[in-house]
Amino acid sequence: MIELTRIIPLGATPAEVWHTLWDIAALAGCIPGCDEVTEVEPKRRYRATVRDRVGPFKVSIPLDISVDSIDEGRSLSITASGRDSALGSPVKVKLAVSVAPDAAGSRLTIDGGGEIGGKLAALGQAVTHRKTRDTLERFAENLQQRLGGPARASAV
Repeated sequence: MIELTRIIPLGATPAEVWHTLWDIAALAGCIPGCDEVTEVEPKRRYRATVRDRVGPFKVSIPLDISVDSIDEGRSLSITASGRDSALGSPVKVKLAVSVAPDAAGSRLTIDGGGEIGGKLAALGQAVTHRKTRDTLERFAENLQQRLGGPARASAV
């Protein structure tokens, strides 16, 4: 299991952050390697492809994304799953995302985990954890650039 936990301080109101979470093109632009995003059913189901390099492998993972629950303006939970087309490695992610006010504007909290299998899992925990950490950091930096906020997100 790979831990996916971050608190991202943002210089925007919670309403602005919430709006960005539902601006699918803007959100996809913050996720490293994410493209080909399609809304299947608004606020319920999406498809996206993530392309990146993990260790010696170049991966392309088409994901089916489901919004499991929404507390409008405050939180949502999602599940994403897919399989790398070349390696056949399965990927599954479950996240709880919440937005709350704070002194500088707001904070976005991401809490969840991911599972990988196949050749990607064979790379070992050190490689996959480092890649996950780097991807979350890049996402936080991209979102902070879009919405304003400090330069670094904090791990929980």
